[in-house]
Amino acid sequence: MSLGQKEPDARYDKRDAILKAAWGLIRHYGYGKTTIDDIAKRAGVGKGTVYLYFRSKVEIMLALTELTNDRISADLERIAKGEGSPEERLRACLMHRILTLFDIVQKSPHGAEIISSMLPEIVERLDRYVRAHGVLLAGILREGVASGEMSVENPDAAGRLLAELFEFLTPPYYRFKTRRSLEKFANETLDLVLAGLRSRAAAGMKRAAEG
Repeated sequence: MSLGQKEPDARYDKRDAILKAAWGLIRHYGYGKTTIDDIAKRAGVGKGTVYLYFRSKVEIMLALTELTNDRISADLERIAKGEGSPEERLRACLMHRILTLFDIVQKSPHGAEIISSMLPEIVERLDRYVRAHGVLLAGILREGVASGEMSVENPDAAGRLLAELFEFLTPPYYRFKTRRSLEKFANETLDLVLAGLRSRAAAGMKRAAEG
């Protein structure tokens, strides 16, 4: 190891191993049938070691949920700062979150069961992600207002509302059995929202011109 290079942190190596083992087992056998003993054995650590990092199986599942949402949040930041009009980036951010979560849940035969069994804990833990998503959307809305493409009286409130509204299109899914049906509904909803933002902007410009 070269001078100045940090040694690997064994604590995080073990934590990552536990999470990787847990995700593999839960995807294959389901949340209910996976035990801490199973996770410890798959990760190659003792059961006591698992409890050093996580107080319960619920905590492990919530940590996995946060890892997924951290990745999605990073994707949304890149989309928000990327190319395209404010309208295009607003749509891309909202669609990316709901479709990515749909794909993740559908990849596991136990995805719906996992979400349903832990919904209260997941909702509470993910509230901060929804708030952060609202702040990100508000920034895009402000760009739209500055360019004259959109008319929004309160971008912060509108961004928060959009984040909350589209969170209803994330798991658990009560009406959407296919990715296509979810995508179609989300796009149609966005069409209505964006048409309203555009028409208000156009009306405002017309009034300014007439005045």
